[in-house]
Amino acid sequence: METIELIYKRLPDRVNHFPQNLLYEDDDVIVTTQHIKPSSPIVIDGVTVLGDNYRAVWFVFANRWYDIGKIYNLEDQFTGYYCDIILPMKRTETHFEITDLFLDLWVSPDGSYQVEDEDEFESAITHNWIQTDLANQARNALQGLIAEIESGAFPPEITNRW
Repeated sequence: METIELIYKRLPDRVNHFPQNLLYEDDDVIVTTQHIKPSSPIVIDGVTVLGDNYRAVWFVFANRWYDIGKIYNLEDQFTGYYCDIILPMKRTETHFEITDLFLDLWVSPDGSYQVEDEDEFESAITHNWIQTDLANQARNALQGLIAEIESGAFPPEITNRW
């Protein structure tokens, strides 16, 4: 399987390089897959929906302020979507780059959702890692994503292929 490198930036100065298995790409989206190691699991109603070594199929869009991870547990059962609020992707022929803006959204298969990492976002603002204009754009991106969920427009059609 072909690989592509993800350069993942986290303000103020963290940069990680992750090889990703490339599933698909066109001018609008890059689709990759990997096993993940989250900083902490997400548990909803006593069930771990995102944990160590879970599989994610990532959809990173060219002009959107978020990406979508379609998450599968260790038994390969779909558990939901993990969405990062990010700067729109930058890409070259050999890699793509995203900058995480701290806010995240978990979307369960039934369409319910919860915002994640608001404390990290507020801390980033307090430490001036995110300026006011960028913080407002991140909040607007989160609200736009929530509006897509509530209107039934989420997830994008392309996520049904994987």
